[in-house]
Amino acid sequence: MAVNRFGLFLINHNIVDEEAIINALNIQKKRASPIGKIALEKGMLSWKQVFSIMNEQIDTAKLFGEIAIDLGYLKEYDVQKLLEIHKERRPRIGEILIEMNKIDREVRDKMLEKYHKKIS
Repeated sequence: MAVNRFGLFLINHNIVDEEAIINALNIQKKRASPIGKIALEKGMLSWKQVFSIMNEQIDTAKLFGEIAIDLGYLKEYDVQKLLEIHKERRPRIGEILIEMNKIDREVRDKMLEKYHKKIS
């Protein structure tokens, strides 16, 4: 599992440990809306198409969006839009760490400010 950049920043500043970030990333992954579900909500795919894509996923390492494109159900820009929505809906690591009582809002906000100054 790839470590979130902000999570790595927090680890490097001794705010949280690696285990906390891994747990937060697992929670984030569980709470994320799958792009197939988003495509259904947006009327971009039918249930039949979603099941067809999922059936294809069983036999391949390809991602849902790649298969949807291969089958002609979606265009690349459709998949990009779905991935943007997926990313927007994903809970933030900082918020999850607060829920886990690993940091408080004040620390999160202060570290986010430092993080954004560092990357800009």
